[in-house]
Amino acid sequence: MNEPLVITTPCRQCGFIHNCYCATIPAINSDLMVTLLTHPNELSRSTNTGKIVKRLLPCTHIEPWERKAPPPEYMTSGKTPVLVFPSPSSIPLAEWQQQHPEPSHFIVLDATWQEAKKMLNRSQWLQTLPQVCIEAAEASQYQLRRNQQSGNLCTFEVVTQLVHEVESKNTAQDMRVFFGDYLQRYQAERCGHAR
Repeated sequence: MNEPLVITTPCRQCGFIHNCYCATIPAINSDLMVTLLTHPNELSRSTNTGKIVKRLLPCTHIEPWERKAPPPEYMTSGKTPVLVFPSPSSIPLAEWQQQHPEPSHFIVLDATWQEAKKMLNRSQWLQTLPQVCIEAAEASQYQLRRNQQSGNLCTFEVVTQLVHEVESKNTAQDMRVFFGDYLQRYQAERCGHAR
């Protein structure tokens, strides 16, 4: 006896067929201004976590990286742009906030770590920005890509840590719980079954 063919369609919002996560997205109230400067290769990766940040945080902008030109919000936000990137010239975010109590416009490089380093090295305008580093509250949960180095965070985790340090530890915890659930759903979806 043949099994009936089951045709399922992906969710219009998240694209998942078996493990839609839309109903699990926490209601988050945040004024944190973040621009995800996205490498062209990242736009087509199913493992990209920047698109999830955009669904959770309303003040997030996703902009394609251009080597010679900053994104429009960078010029018009009225907030001091700050690059979130660990480098010898970056200072801890807490120190930055003590020196600059006004709200900042955080720029996060949405790419693999290798691509992010190239983005910074190839963009003179990025190199002129003040740079801050964050201190991860916990180890990365992200295991969707190979060759992850210890201590590195994915884009979603970087923004979650920004929320933790700048706005609300409780909101950041809600984001971490959601992300853990999302990762389980993603793995099940990739295997073609419900979790």
